[in-house]
Amino acid sequence: MTASASEITADLAFFENRIRPLLAEECFACHGPDKQKGKLRLDSREAMLAGGEHGPALVPGQPEESKLIEAARSSHADLQMPPKKLLGSRQVSDLVRWISLGAPWPETPAGATNVARAAKPSGLPGKQDGPWWAFQPLRRPAAPARQGWGVNAIDGLIFAQLAAKGLAPNPSATPRELIRRIYFDLIGLPPSPEAVAAFVADPSARAWDQLIDDLLARPQYGERWGRHWLDVVRYAQSNGYERDGEKPYAWRYRDYVVKAFNQDKPYDQFVREQIAGDELEPTTPESLIATGFQRLGVWDDEPDDKRMAEFDELDDILSTTATTFLGITLGCARCHEHKFDPIPQADYYKLLAFFRNVSPYENARYTLDSPNYLPLARRGEVDAWSKEHDSKLTRLQEQLKGATNGELKKRLSGDLERAKGDRAPFEWALGVRERGPKPLPTHVLLRGNAGNPGPEVEPAFLSVLGAERPSVTSLPDGRSCGRRRALADWVTSVDNPLTARVIANRIWQHHFGRGIAKTTSDFGHAGTPPTHPQLLDWLASELIAQGWSLKKLHKIILQSATYRMSSRAEQPAAVVLDPGNDLFWRQNMRRLEAEAVRDTILAISGQLNLTMGGRGFFPRLSGEALAGQSRPGLDWERSTPADSSRRSLYAYVRRTMPVPVFEAFDYNNTAAPLSERPVTTVAPQALLLLNDQFMRTQAAAFAQRLQKTGPASSAQPIERAFQLALGRDPTPAELGVAGEFVAQQQHAFLELRRRQTFSIEVPASLSVDYMEKLRPADFLSGPLDGWSYHRGIWSGPYEGIRTVDRLRGPFALARQTHFVDAQIRARLLLHNASESAGLLLRARAEAEQLRGYELFLDPRGQRLSLRRHSKDSVTLADVPCALVTGRPIELRVEAQGSRIRVWHDHLPEPLLDHTDPSPMVEAGSLGIRIWGAPLSLDELKLQTASNPVELLNPDTLGSPTQRALESVCLMLLNLNEVVYVD
Repeated sequence: MTASASEITADLAFFENRIRPLLAEECFACHGPDKQKGKLRLDSREAMLAGGEHGPALVPGQPEESKLIEAARSSHADLQMPPKKLLGSRQVSDLVRWISLGAPWPETPAGATNVARAAKPSGLPGKQDGPWWAFQPLRRPAAPARQGWGVNAIDGLIFAQLAAKGLAPNPSATPRELIRRIYFDLIGLPPSPEAVAAFVADPSARAWDQLIDDLLARPQYGERWGRHWLDVVRYAQSNGYERDGEKPYAWRYRDYVVKAFNQDKPYDQFVREQIAGDELEPTTPESLIATGFQRLGVWDDEPDDKRMAEFDELDDILSTTATTFLGITLGCARCHEHKFDPIPQADYYKLLAFFRNVSPYENARYTLDSPNYLPLARRGEVDAWSKEHDSKLTRLQEQLKGATNGELKKRLSGDLERAKGDRAPFEWALGVRERGPKPLPTHVLLRGNAGNPGPEVEPAFLSVLGAERPSVTSLPDGRSCGRRRALADWVTSVDNPLTARVIANRIWQHHFGRGIAKTTSDFGHAGTPPTHPQLLDWLASELIAQGWSLKKLHKIILQSATYRMSSRAEQPAAVVLDPGNDLFWRQNMRRLEAEAVRDTILAISGQLNLTMGGRGFFPRLSGEALAGQSRPGLDWERSTPADSSRRSLYAYVRRTMPVPVFEAFDYNNTAAPLSERPVTTVAPQALLLLNDQFMRTQAAAFAQRLQKTGPASSAQPIERAFQLALGRDPTPAELGVAGEFVAQQQHAFLELRRRQTFSIEVPASLSVDYMEKLRPADFLSGPLDGWSYHRGIWSGPYEGIRTVDRLRGPFALARQTHFVDAQIRARLLLHNASESAGLLLRARAEAEQLRGYELFLDPRGQRLSLRRHSKDSVTLADVPCALVTGRPIELRVEAQGSRIRVWHDHLPEPLLDHTDPSPMVEAGSLGIRIWGAPLSLDELKLQTASNPVELLNPDTLGSPTQRALESVCLMLLNLNEVVYVD
């Protein structure tokens, strides 16, 4: 699998920001150009691979096989590196991550200095060849004549290069293709069948312009384009690292971004607020929230080296600012002269000086209701209110827990809900603030080492752009030195050629699948120059001329014939001359991003909840996903089904807890800015779309939506399904295939009409806080009608974690059964990976403790046991038994007083026959217990002396016809045509 340009850029940025400073500080003194202990050099990738006396130091992609990691972790005097101290856990984890990425290391240009000598003065690349294209002033070109094709200047500039190569532009896409394309591009959702039909009936230029205006005016536009922006600014709602605590109120920044796009806030103002919103006059709640941009990065709440951590945080702010707004990899100059671009190390620290006075993270929260929006203006009042409110909730909760009277419970429940809804008399926001009017000094750090400061520098702009020293004015009230305001003014100046180019290129990228300059966050020598530099300058100049309005830039692009071209690659000459479509002779087919895939499925099923804003919802996580945490479920919550159906933009973003449905489709990298999502095609995507519980739930909702249109057995629901999912009618052949599939599925579900499945929903360990949020039915899922669920026995808390007793874990009891003596027939199927299953007899739940007998099935040990559960669990009998997963197992059980007999697979003699000398003869229920993998039941009957009971009710599962329609819906949701836009 080939890495994308954005992945390569991000990996190299990680090396420059984390690994090169670490190697320079800790390793080069003994393993650099001047000294090579053990004949080992570590100042180049090639030297690491060559190794020294002990062999190669590095095995790319395999950190556990690399001597470098072995030495970093060792405490043995002969092997430990560095020899006088152990590296911190964060430093080791950075090395592990770097090697896991394949040990990326930028190529050194011919004649460039070695990494270990990079702090010494040297020639800077780029100067000898004249100014690099990105550093040249904007020049608005005159648009070439249209020559019979196109409608605006974009088309003229595209056509000129096509004509020079003897190529022609593609014809326009079909009306159906166009409306789907623009819906997904602007709002990230599919058009309704009615909208498609209306546009197909009138695909005129007037109708197209109205459609553009309509979609740009919808609130979903801000959500769609806000999500693109959040990728670039490394948005997440947690800090990262092991504890990965929440960044309180980070979601306000997300909502600010959505609102800014919807309001069409001028882009220059949008940028100024994020860099210096607290220094602008007037300061507003919005401008304070905007500074949350600087707080979104990974943050170590327990750093190994506090001085180094402070500069790591400042580097994150500066590097992200440069990448996001200027499209340059400034972080490369933290330890040495930039390897590729004409950026001296001193320039890095001169720019860092603009941020040097920003207060540490823990002191920079705002109360937005303060008259002057000053930070922490009412901290004492805030703390007092919060303490009183928390205390009030705890009183009420304890009273409710101890209440036995129904009326009292009802009243206390109401009081508790009202108290939870009490609104604080203030609002918090996550942002930055200054330490005061006098800024801290900034020094060049030799080799990026915070403990080795060099000469002091004053704030200044990039010398390569010919910028002069800034004019900095402190704020009148003395709360800030005003440096960031000066930086914001320079970044958004019309004389700065980078800012407008970068955002114009990003807009183009999301409309065409790639930028005019493909490396959208690296306009330097290591990036890719634009294929159409004149077009990029025209777009940037037009953006400025239109008052920095992004919506107007969108409209100009969308009105062009270039945007409306077909994506079909049916021109043989163009395919040969330009297979990568660098000349834009056609539109690019694109796959939707992870969020748009999920949102589209919700829209098709009719379940999409368009509620905007707020902290967001917590997606449902399977036991397997939770098990990946060191404290499974810690700081994760359970959201209602309605909240869980909101747009994916509002999913809670936790750095160490990726949601599988997102991660499978190349979700955002939250550790660093990401300007282009990679697009992979791998088997787990298909497996997830076929088997994930979210997909099955949406397929069922989709089928229910269709049933409102007519009988499920008719062709009408199938036709409507195609219209909703694909925006078109099915062909006769597709209709025939779908009809045959329905018939096949009806027959299959008729055979399995009684099958009911129980699944374990939690891992073996859970954090105490998360466990307390779960209902018993959240531990073990299965049929709800007639069954009660219990979480079973879990250990006492140890370091905030409870662990299940796998032999006495979650179980379910059938409510309609109450017996002492009975005969039971069961046909069950243990799914692959099953660890155990149990058929419970005379079972009762006392709190979470089970009392009764259990017929215990152990497929791994191929044993069948009879156990008795009370305060303790005792194995009464144990026999070998062929228990094959994936194949039906027939059991017949007879319980008569103290005697219990079990027959297996229709054998004439009982496999187990045991008389309990201390029998439990209290009446109880029939039940199920499982661990490891699901258990399916195709038959479960109870016969007592008085009456027979059939426990598998097919009515709760839906008719075979309904379930067959659900299968068709699931099939449609899996089609490439749903998730690809042409």
